[in-house]
Amino acid sequence: MPLKFIHAADFHLGADLRRLGSDELIETLREAQFGALEKTLAAAVEQQVSFVLICGDLFDSRFPNADIIEKTRKLLSRFSSVPVFILPGTHDFLSDDSVLAGNVLTAGIDNIVVLNDKVQSPYLLPTDDCRLYFLANRSNRSAFSPLAECRIVEGCCHNIALGHGSLSLGGLGVDYDYPLDPKDIEKSGFDYIALGHWHKPRLEKLGKSTLAYSGIPQPLGFSDPENGSVNIVTIGDNGDVNIDRVTTSTVIFKSVSERIYHPRQLINLLETAADNNCILKIDLEYSDKFKEYTEIETIIDKARSRYLLINADNSYPNKPAALPERDSREESNLLIDNFLTELDRLKETDSPQRAGLYEKAAELGLKIIRGEA
Repeated sequence: MPLKFIHAADFHLGADLRRLGSDELIETLREAQFGALEKTLAAAVEQQVSFVLICGDLFDSRFPNADIIEKTRKLLSRFSSVPVFILPGTHDFLSDDSVLAGNVLTAGIDNIVVLNDKVQSPYLLPTDDCRLYFLANRSNRSAFSPLAECRIVEGCCHNIALGHGSLSLGGLGVDYDYPLDPKDIEKSGFDYIALGHWHKPRLEKLGKSTLAYSGIPQPLGFSDPENGSVNIVTIGDNGDVNIDRVTTSTVIFKSVSERIYHPRQLINLLETAADNNCILKIDLEYSDKFKEYTEIETIIDKARSRYLLINADNSYPNKPAALPERDSREESNLLIDNFLTELDRLKETDSPQRAGLYEKAAELGLKIIRGEA
């Protein structure tokens, strides 16, 4: 019998967003996080999936405040027809006093199962002819694989593993980040391995197993993908796996970089990317011949109303500093005059970013000529 479910992770509800500045912007992004969870559950109903897997970091910490917990409970209870399985991650890892250890989250809501120490792995879903294999993270960092103790039990059509950690690929340095060895996965025989922790979607076929990171549902920074998503997974009777990604984010984080030769380029760039749900980061380089420094700030300020936020703190170029002024007492010194004139000429034709080199050359050269060095 084919199996259809949603694979999600890394909602990070209750994350500290103070770096964004204004309370209004923080509230907008916090609502977008809950909006991503709501879109995930709504997609589960619309797509008539059997269940939803949240593979770690539903919350940003083990101790989210009461308002965050209550808002999450209300949202989950609204979609009570959909079973939801929640695995502790690295932010909301399992400890005796964490929100995922007791029944604070699940009390009175029958469709939620937290895969903690009170739930045995594998977890059998008889109506779906499916077993879920898991091991809850008990710390923020570990050299132990979250799937190390998971072994397939024969007699089930579908075998799905859940984990929250990092795939061990060359040079990534994940030794204490709950590492998953690709060689072990190749031999595991799971139909699908649903992972959380990496915020960018990733899909691998290792032996018989399909391994996937669903990515972050609502991006929280410029290192995250531009849009957030979850996976709708279908496993056929023959074991074939099909994945459709559903966009769940509202707020997007976008970075743009360009070498600017004329102010019109910046105007066009800002017009093309304009979106009232976009937090935009601008990283600009400037042509050696660029002179219209005073126009940049005006252009960016005019565009701010068309974005949720423009982060342009480091985008303004510095005008090249002037070389040391000639001492009037040395005007008659032909060597000094020729030296500084030549530096002026070279500096004018060189990149503005190299202006500091000419300042240092001027200071050192004058000391040498005056016999001070």
